[in-house]
Amino acid sequence: MSNALEEPTQGWISARHVQHLVASGDNTGLPIDLLLEEAGLSRKDFANVDDHVSVASLERLLEVSSHYFSDPILGLHVAQEIQPATFGLLGYIAQACPRFSDVLAAVTRYNGLLSDIGDSSISFAPGAVHLQWECLAGGPLFRRHVSEYILGAFVVLTRLLIPEQKSLFSAIHFRHEAPAQARLLLDYQTFFQCPVYFSAPRSAVVMPASILKVPLRHGDAFMKEMLERHALQQLEQRSKEHSIEEAVCQLMLAMLHDRLPDKEQIAAQLGMSSRSLHRKLQKAGTTYSELLDRVRLKVAHEHLDAGKIPLTEVAEALGFSTRQAFMRWFKGQTGETTSSYRERQQTPITE
Repeated sequence: MSNALEEPTQGWISARHVQHLVASGDNTGLPIDLLLEEAGLSRKDFANVDDHVSVASLERLLEVSSHYFSDPILGLHVAQEIQPATFGLLGYIAQACPRFSDVLAAVTRYNGLLSDIGDSSISFAPGAVHLQWECLAGGPLFRRHVSEYILGAFVVLTRLLIPEQKSLFSAIHFRHEAPAQARLLLDYQTFFQCPVYFSAPRSAVVMPASILKVPLRHGDAFMKEMLERHALQQLEQRSKEHSIEEAVCQLMLAMLHDRLPDKEQIAAQLGMSSRSLHRKLQKAGTTYSELLDRVRLKVAHEHLDAGKIPLTEVAEALGFSTRQAFMRWFKGQTGETTSSYRERQQTPITE
């Protein structure tokens, strides 16, 4: 999802991964439909593999799920059942790669097909190659689970692509801290079958450089070229979809000076019905209400940073009926009160 209005991106994840997560929950007997309902989701929200689900929605699902069960290595448990198809087009490209070096190139090049919350890169050291992946969205718990899922899924995919080799990985690095329960360290070692380090500068899978030259038994250069053309078309289409998000945010910002933006009015300004707008935003991995909250938060920060406008006027300008309603909303969005925010900005407080 694009970073409209220069606010921290909320991010989106491909429905394919959400389907895989939910299927894992179904297999373990969790009340998935109840959890989805409490998180404001339903299976139809990710029924289409081409759809996206926002990070905000997934974080709500994680929070709701924590009331029913606790799994400190959820990411690894979900990753262990992945198949190439879980990665969609990227997975098919990986299967068609003639050499493993082509797989690494594809993973970094087409990472944007599956989400916009991570940054992948490749670096080299003497005798080693590092595939690095950094989660750029969500809170600490979300980042931990997602980082472990992504690195774990890559490890499982590599084993599927090169089943004849046993010692594929030299080490695993995680940026987050080691689990509080020391007994879990054995689970990490069992899963990755190599040393696992925490509190590292970057999260990465470390492999011997010799793996780059390993030929893949199902490699097909012609098929890879065709699939990559399709992948580039999808990335281009995704870029166009995300432009709708920025357009909506800009219209919201303009309208907010006079009144609370109305979904039907925004849609009319863009030359479409509100239903079409809803579908386009859903495809871009967000919702109208999420964008409205982002725009409101940007304007709220500007007013609070100035420190001269009373909260009552800020609340009215943002479409809240009372100052108290605005203050509750602000704390829900940021996790801190308006007073603590202003103090942190070292600006005068006008309550």
